Amino acid sequence: MTARTLDRPDATVSYWVEGPRHAATVLLLHGAALDHHAWRPQVRVLRDRYRVVTVDLRHHGASTASGAFRFHDAVDDVLALLDALAPEPVALVGLSLGGNIAQEVVRRDPERVDALVVADATCNSVVRLPTEKMASLAALRSLAWYPRRLFLHAAVRATARDRDARRYVREATAAMPQSAAVGVLSSLVSDALRAEPGYRLPVPTLLVHGDGDRVGDIAVGARRWARRDPRVELVVIPSASHLSNLDAPEAFTGALVDFLDRVVPAPTPSEPAEPPDGPFRRLRAAARAWWARRRHALARVRTRTSRAARRARRTSARG
Repeated sequence: MTARTLDRPDATVSYWVEGPRHAATVLLLHGAALDHHAWRPQVRVLRDRYRVVTVDLRHHGASTASGAFRFHDAVDDVLALLDALAPEPVALVGLSLGGNIAQEVVRRDPERVDALVVADATCNSVVRLPTEKMASLAALRSLAWYPRRLFLHAAVRATARDRDARRYVREATAAMPQSAAVGVLSSLVSDALRAEPGYRLPVPTLLVHGDGDRVGDIAVGARRWARRDPRVELVVIPSASHLSNLDAPEAFTGALVDFLDRVVPAPTPSEPAEPPDGPFRRLRAAARAWWARRRHALARVRTRTSRAARRARRTSARG
């Protein structure tokens, strides 16, 4: 398997594609200071039934970028990658930072995504006290002054329990300058998190976190998130920390596959090959795009109708 590249105005993003060409696409987004290798256990299983795409986010792994890491630039990269891949249907799976990026992709362009998995990541839209954000940023920025050895030790202890997972975290994090890693985390807190209490996810969503995840408000927030959002399911992975997909890969992958098999629609049957720029290919692409928009519009109508019915029942009960 060789890396493909996506050229961006200020970056070159590397990505990898495995699995059946005409299957539904699963795009996997890794966490801060890691790379696409974080998904190895899941790729080995998913590639038998899905078109699996892994990516190194800008400033991570084999990808490069100029200037500092900016959260919204990474979101733009993922949207551009979806444009290049033209997947139909598609599920976004994000871990930690990748989960925050996946949420923002869905918020910006919900019709592009059929299902969402947010693993060991905080909710972008929950209301937080201003002092919480300020305290988090101050704590993160102080990490830039840690001795290198202590910084790597803290990163490993905070993210993984499994010995092999810890080794991978240390190697991946050590490959990134300490100031760059701190910058990634700071951009996440300052740019991704926004108060939007009325927002509800428009696609079926699976929340996953390790039962020992002590990073931020992830564990507590996931329970509140699942209660408030009707399209959200929650799975807690036993014997796992922040990198639940590596601490307990079998349990994580089992929950992931069960969810994807239930909610990701089957792709349109493939047709005989034709030239890439053929007129029938363009017509089919337009028809698929129209049907995707129509399907999501119908889903939103059903959701509104269901909510209206629940309100009517509550009103009738009070009367």
